[in-house]
Amino acid sequence: MSIHLTLLGTGTPTPLLHRAGSSYLVALGEEILLFDCGPGSVRRLLEKGVSPTRITHLFLTHLHYDHCVDYGYLVLSRWDQGVGKIPELSVYGPPKTERMTQLLFGESGVFGPDLAGRTEHPGSHFIYEKRGGVLPRERPNPAVTEVADGAVVECPNWRIKVAEVVHCQPQLTCLAYRLEADGYPIVFGGDTAPTAKLTELAAGTDVLVHMCHFINGVVTDPRLTSCCSGHLDAARTARDAQVSTLVLVHLTEQVARPGIRERLLYEAGQIFDGHIIFGEDLLDIPLDGIKAELIQ
Repeated sequence: MSIHLTLLGTGTPTPLLHRAGSSYLVALGEEILLFDCGPGSVRRLLEKGVSPTRITHLFLTHLHYDHCVDYGYLVLSRWDQGVGKIPELSVYGPPKTERMTQLLFGESGVFGPDLAGRTEHPGSHFIYEKRGGVLPRERPNPAVTEVADGAVVECPNWRIKVAEVVHCQPQLTCLAYRLEADGYPIVFGGDTAPTAKLTELAAGTDVLVHMCHFINGVVTDPRLTSCCSGHLDAARTARDAQVSTLVLVHLTEQVARPGIRERLLYEAGQIFDGHIIFGEDLLDIPLDGIKAELIQ
């Protein structure tokens, strides 16, 4: 079994053409895992050549819209194009994930009229059967499991450990996930301020995908620094956890400006001596280290 990690979306709530909302893709043979599905992430899937019908599992770090607004689109497009021939999407997330799911897809949910039409109208039946579906058509019903700090999700080919991080409590529970598969541990830190929970979760990992929302030293207001991380915060966590590669994501336009970007990478490199990758949408992340090659 091979494993591949792709950054689908590396942005923030600010809408940008070149950065979708937070979303990361892990391909494990026939299983394809998605971590968060912020705005534009389904389109990024298509750009990567991956149909929504191929996503088998979704892990939500928290319910800020820039991490989950494409949940409805993912479930509906996957269900519609899957024409009853694929299993329901397995969804893992913090408390209120089940409530959000019912408010979207339940009988009286936001998409109730749409789903009534697609499951009951003769025209929809015609299209469904032409695609290979067999009536009656069932509504989408994602298999939701709400998880908390310390939870473990195990499947034959991979294992995930969950830790609660510090972001928007008590309004939202915010999680980080450590995926172990094919001998490669990968940690998705979600949105978080520096916390020992994340350092412990990321200990010895090959790749740490970490928020870099601001420039440490420029932003000092504790209202932000107590719930988000800057470039030096990410570097310290990577150093203390002894990870191999740090991937900076959740990037604002301020930190991505030419000159500023290079400064941040240099300063982070003074703290963390491993590999540092400045995230970009659709970037494939090497899991076996970054190797310099001689150019001839």
